[in-house]
Amino acid sequence: MIGIIDWRMEQCIARGVEFRFDTWAEEGDVLAQRPDVVIVATGGMPHTEVLESGNELVVSTWDVISGSMPLPGKVLLFDDAGDHAALQAAEVITASGASLEIMTPDRVFAPEVMAMNLVPYMRSLQSRDVTFTVTFRVHEVARDGDELLATISSDYGGVRQQRRVNHLVVNHGTLPNDELYFGLKANSSNRGRVDHARLIAGLPQNSQPNPQGAYQLFRIGDAVSSRNIHAAIYDALRLVKDL
Repeated sequence: MIGIIDWRMEQCIARGVEFRFDTWAEEGDVLAQRPDVVIVATGGMPHTEVLESGNELVVSTWDVISGSMPLPGKVLLFDDAGDHAALQAAEVITASGASLEIMTPDRVFAPEVMAMNLVPYMRSLQSRDVTFTVTFRVHEVARDGDELLATISSDYGGVRQQRRVNHLVVNHGTLPNDELYFGLKANSSNRGRVDHARLIAGLPQNSQPNPQGAYQLFRIGDAVSSRNIHAAIYDALRLVKDL
């Protein structure tokens, strides 16, 4: 996965692109550059409030992958996104010796992870204490002494069960980190809009509902909606190539 980033970094540096790292771009920082075009690619934050009750008891896959949340004992990972984050978190959890059940409401496991990428994940996980459960989803979770009691069922109906675990991890994609985008929207010439007909046709964006605006504004990737890295790359390519 890092190869996707490394190659693009090399191409950008070869073309004189300036990178500023360790910088949290506020609205004033952006405006100080007097830009003609602003593209917000601020990504998203984990979306974990998806249960009917007990959302305060769950942790996100990001917490696990970052190492900030060690999870000993029995762990239930509810994967409602089917992407790399769940499998990366599963590797971290099981490497510590924990017992893990990965549960998905889908009829297939990790549908967003392609076959070649799935191989190293499975090679790692199948040698550890991991159970893979399909067609079940977690509805709610409650504290029960030192443990959590998760209630699960199937979208296909006719079944309701419980799981007793020490930790519940939820992978449900992300919510857009869009505060900067909305802060910049009012003073943009296009009000942050994308003309999708022109985008599909490969034509430059020329919408100007606010002619007095100082810059064009767009957002891409998870700053719009939770998607995979390839969708974000495609967003950027088809927009930026026609600026």
